[in-house]
Amino acid sequence: MQIRINSDDLAEMVLENHFPENYYDPDSAVTERTTGIENVLGNGSYREVFFEGIHIAYGDLRLKQETRLLFESDYETVEMHFDLCGSSVTSIANSSNYSYAFTTNRHNIIYVPGIKGNIHFSASGMRTLEINLVPSLFKKYLRDTHAYDDFLNLVRKQSPGLLGKHNMPITPAMMHLVNAIINCSRKGIYKRLFLEAKVVELLLLQLEQFATHDCKVFCSLKAADVEKIQYAKEIILRQLHNPCSLIDLARQVGTNEFTLKKGFKEVFGTTVFGMVAEVKMEQARQLLLSGEKNISEVSDLTGYSHQAHFTKAFKKKFGVPPSEYGK
Repeated sequence: MQIRINSDDLAEMVLENHFPENYYDPDSAVTERTTGIENVLGNGSYREVFFEGIHIAYGDLRLKQETRLLFESDYETVEMHFDLCGSSVTSIANSSNYSYAFTTNRHNIIYVPGIKGNIHFSASGMRTLEINLVPSLFKKYLRDTHAYDDFLNLVRKQSPGLLGKHNMPITPAMMHLVNAIINCSRKGIYKRLFLEAKVVELLLLQLEQFATHDCKVFCSLKAADVEKIQYAKEIILRQLHNPCSLIDLARQVGTNEFTLKKGFKEVFGTTVFGMVAEVKMEQARQLLLSGEKNISEVSDLTGYSHQAHFTKAFKKKFGVPPSEYGK
């Protein structure tokens, strides 16, 4: 089984990935590997863990421009997808021209057979956690319920699709598990037991959220209001270090404070102030990764008067202290 990723702008392959031969073997050891990526498009890394039909992949990319990557895969998977930073649109080359999009702090469960297509990334950092399960393993967890029959029918027909009609916000409980999986330092059998337990727990939270949230909660806004909320986000990002009040922001986009707060939570899964804090923290992480600033300098730039408060917030967001990233 393999995945091939290339770009219109590059002659060489961006990533060519072969799964271990013993990927399905229940007695196989944990296989780990990290692939560094550096070219004219940007740089980053792709970390993977394989064991008994489970493939965990954490991608951390810093892109210099909007990028379209072409991909081709010959394996069938059910993917638990978590978009931690950035936005993307994936288009699958088939008769129905199927596509799906993700933005920061959203998740869904995706079924894809062996396919090819393209992914369009925004010009920014991109962090994702993808947990791929072989379909037989995923079906095992849903054996005693009919709540997800529509999705399972897609799997049976080998037709690509999403479990949820709308992507859901990543909850704090999910983010805690995501960070635990990304930062797991255990080895051998202990790593496998730990990761398997966390994957199952994370799948449980995803399925519960999709089962208990009616889609009307996530699609109650009019199209015009959604455009205003998107415009509000653009203003926030432009004025990140000199933000205006909620009342002023609402006036700028042509709505009221109540609709702004309600709509922002529906569209982005967070509050206005939550997004400001999230974007600043991501910028802090990028600065620490680049080595351009030390922790004290980054803390000041992020708006924290005390470095200890910054360290606590950073660890809560990413699961590790800033010293793991910076000087």
